[in-house]
Amino acid sequence: MNDALHCRPIATFFALLILVSGSLLAQRNFPYQIDIDARSLDTLHTPDATSSSHRYRVTAWGTYSMWEDTVNSSVDPVWIYSFPQEEWAKPEWRAFSEGYPIYVGDQRMLNSHGLRINDQPMPKLPLNDQHRYSTIIQGNGQRVGVSLVDWNFKGFVKQDAHANNSGMLHVLIEELPNIDARLCGIDSSGFPTIRLAMKVTRDSVRYENFGNDLVLTENGVRVPIDRIDCSERSSNVSVAMVFDRSGSMQESFGTSDRITYTRNAGKKFVDKLDAGDESAIYSFSLSTTLDQSWTSSKPLLKSAIDRIQPEGWTAMNDAVIKAVDDITLRSPSRRKAIVVLTDGEDNKSQERSIQKVIARAKAAGVPVFAIGLLLDTDDSLRSLAAGTGGRYFSVRDAAAMDSVFASIADIVFEKGCCSVYYTSPDARRNGTYRDVAPDIVISGDTTALTPTGYRAPTGKAGVDDQAGQRLTSIISFAPNPMRGDGTLRYQMRQRGTVTIQVIDQQGSVVREIYNGQIEPGEQQQAVRLEGLPNGTYFLRLMLPSEVATYPIVLVR
Repeated sequence: MNDALHCRPIATFFALLILVSGSLLAQRNFPYQIDIDARSLDTLHTPDATSSSHRYRVTAWGTYSMWEDTVNSSVDPVWIYSFPQEEWAKPEWRAFSEGYPIYVGDQRMLNSHGLRINDQPMPKLPLNDQHRYSTIIQGNGQRVGVSLVDWNFKGFVKQDAHANNSGMLHVLIEELPNIDARLCGIDSSGFPTIRLAMKVTRDSVRYENFGNDLVLTENGVRVPIDRIDCSERSSNVSVAMVFDRSGSMQESFGTSDRITYTRNAGKKFVDKLDAGDESAIYSFSLSTTLDQSWTSSKPLLKSAIDRIQPEGWTAMNDAVIKAVDDITLRSPSRRKAIVVLTDGEDNKSQERSIQKVIARAKAAGVPVFAIGLLLDTDDSLRSLAAGTGGRYFSVRDAAAMDSVFASIADIVFEKGCCSVYYTSPDARRNGTYRDVAPDIVISGDTTALTPTGYRAPTGKAGVDDQAGQRLTSIISFAPNPMRGDGTLRYQMRQRGTVTIQVIDQQGSVVREIYNGQIEPGEQQQAVRLEGLPNGTYFLRLMLPSEVATYPIVLVR
């Protein structure tokens, strides 16, 4: 054999070894600090590309001046927080009626000022005295670019304005361990025992032994973890699907149009319901319609999705409020969630404040998973998801639609999620909202999950049997709202005398449905409400030692 040919595989091996070694060494170049002069027009980069399988913490600090008056003008990585008096008097700043500090990523600034990381501003974080801020970005196989934007108009001509700046900003980029943690839901039906469902992966593999890595607080008080169970989920789910049917949903998208991709992805989501789960389909344009009432029938749900036809305006806030109000009436033994998709900002709702919508969902303890389709501005949806304990997803590519719905299904239906049980440090049944904040701390890195919460029950607790279980539990009442006869399903854990009554909102008994002995097991009771005026009523189950109530709505 030719010696040159014989040596070529060996040379190739060492060349590959050098490349691999170089790649490994490149990973060691993080953390990397960039110091950027406020007078520089350049975009500075990390020497090495980020890894698409890792996330990176970006921490920026320092201050600089954008004006010649360096005493009375200051900018940090997120805010313009002081101005020269003569600068603030200029008419172009009148758009900021709230005064300063001004967020350097505010769209009213036309992207004219401030720090940019990969051409994006830092998140809008509260102003702090240290002028130090951090955010997490996903690696994308590219180098991280850092720049300072500073330009203005003079005589209607755009011009650079770096020359009279002074000072520096500092940016540190750190590679984080490849940990992904997601909240699937929270269940307070066993109060004061709380069940938090979580999914943790490490290097894309399910990670179950995170008990020692989890830091859990309720209302700021750290709580000990009683146990972690990574078996199948322990409760069924009620999920409201809320679709935008405004006229823009018929515009082209991918190889078809927006509504077609939405219908297909929505039906695949329905396929992920388990036998005990239920869903309802809502759609909105100028008004909200209930296209399919609560059911476990996948054919009915899919048929309702196929019937959605685009037209009109976008009244999203009203649709979410309708879904929140309806889902609140589902069985308290179920976990609840809302999925909303829209391709436009709300422009016709009676309730114009997204904060009031968030408060309504938060009070009901219902997370909202929001999907923004081709949105230029998505602040409302991001706030809605973050404020209710859900998640926000941006879809700009038709190919991503299915994966987004699949990701939401994994969270909502707790696919691969573990149940974390703890005891509330405040056992009072006072109806207050409790904030729950979980953090995963692994290898010195903290991965903060989106905070969630629950509302404490009110009234006295039911009497428990010897096994610590309630003697009865209401499973469901259907249909709800009802226009005719309804059916109550409930569980008896031991034999006993049961009285079932209908009471009004003042607590007065308006009808007795049943009074007699019931054997253990799942039971079903027909409920007739003919002759009662429209309104909200409650079914009351009474045992000698326990009372349980469930809200129902009568509509004619």
